[in-house]
Amino acid sequence: MLNRRTLRIKAMQTIFSLHTAREAEYNIALNHVKDKFLPDLNSMEEQDKVQLAKDRKTAETCFINTFRNGGENHDPDVTNEISIAVSNGLNEYESKVKNTKLTYRKRLIIDVKRIFDQYLELLLLMTELQHVVKVGLRKNQTSNFISNKLIRIFQDSKELDELIIKKGISWQNELSVLRAWVKEIIKKDERFLQYEGMTNPAFQDDVDIVLYIYKSLIFKNETIAAHFESLDLGWSENGAVLKSMVLKTIKSVESEESEPVMMELSKNWEEDLLFLENIFDFTVKNEDEYHTIVAEKSKNWEIDRVALTDKIILEMALAEMMNFPSIPVKVTINEYIELSKLYSTPKSKQFINGILDVLSEELKKEGRIKKSGRGLLDNK
Repeated sequence: MLNRRTLRIKAMQTIFSLHTAREAEYNIALNHVKDKFLPDLNSMEEQDKVQLAKDRKTAETCFINTFRNGGENHDPDVTNEISIAVSNGLNEYESKVKNTKLTYRKRLIIDVKRIFDQYLELLLLMTELQHVVKVGLRKNQTSNFISNKLIRIFQDSKELDELIIKKGISWQNELSVLRAWVKEIIKKDERFLQYEGMTNPAFQDDVDIVLYIYKSLIFKNETIAAHFESLDLGWSENGAVLKSMVLKTIKSVESEESEPVMMELSKNWEEDLLFLENIFDFTVKNEDEYHTIVAEKSKNWEIDRVALTDKIILEMALAEMMNFPSIPVKVTINEYIELSKLYSTPKSKQFINGILDVLSEELKKEGRIKKSGRGLLDNK
């Protein structure tokens, strides 16, 4: 099931992508401003190319300075035409960034919810693989796999069938991929061949081979992993969650009379979803404030030279410490140190730890970090 660390990772990755998209929108808007002062190749009138080049450079400088100064410009060389072009460019940028934020926020929620659909796809996968094996049998040839009693239980599960139909889950577009997996991976696997050679395998044998295929092939084979990664950029995180959910569902079937127990995406999905939305919203909305806090409280560090991933980690940590009263400060610090170890530079752990320790103490004294309930625990 999903946990808060996975949700923090999802939010961090989305915010990183948002930064990249925002930078692209900035460059597009800047180029549009500069392009206003390119020579008109279709004009029949004589053009002052020297003046246009000068205006183009002035417009570029004006756009950059106005952007950095929050809309103020004091350059005496700025003409009304340049001022209008810069103003339009900034409005274009702000409009696109606003839409981009909404797009990435929606995408974040959709991607997380999509994990449950992937879980259903993986449960259906064994039935689809069984079908491919069956189609490939020669006349009068038998197979223990197509008679697997555990797979039959999943096929007969009304709950699973209803969910698959409701979500529109299917492998129909991937049949050629499945045939390749069966031919090149599964049928060449020694453990699978041993199972196929058994005489009247017991129910536990059926369970064991299904568990083996998932654990050692579906979630471990490089070719199969590459396929899932090509469909899901977050597979490195999602795969671990999905593996746990799938294996727990299989192990819930204790006998031939059992029904599989379907897993939930998380124990408290509504709370976890709210956490995900809020950590994204607070971080993005208060980015400038958190940037200033880090810059002011870390005199020994040049904040503008800090890696983008570290900046995002610090800003998310501040958002969590200052806006989630029930989460202890130590829990927050430890979680974002772990994120730095997983996704940033080798020296980031020490940097993140040092900055957050200093910031947390300062912000507590200033009354900007207030905890209640479980958040009052120091966890020291």
